[in-house]
Amino acid sequence: MKLYLDDRRTPPRDEGYLAADNYADFLALLDKYRDCLETVDLDYDLGWDSMFNGYHALTYMKKHGICPKHINIHSTHISGRDKMLRYALTNFPDSLVTGWASDY
Repeated sequence: MKLYLDDRRTPPRDEGYLAADNYADFLALLDKYRDCLETVDLDYDLGWDSMFNGYHALTYMKKHGICPKHINIHSTHISGRDKMLRYALTNFPDSLVTGWASDY
């Protein structure tokens, strides 16, 4: 299963993603498919009125022992993206972590 979190963008076509545009919906999908996750693809910003962001999704995954095979960070928010990449690389050693960071 592939999960995609972004409040504005849609997931890549024809790649079998289930998409959520907010944190609560993403957590519902994450909990439902936790045992068969292949990929989690995350944005940092989730809307100006959201109390949560993609970093919170990563900390939730760590706290609840959810470890997908692949974590991709696709955010254009430079500092948020870099923070997420550092967290994922440190806390999910068994996952392939991809994305681009400005300080690497």
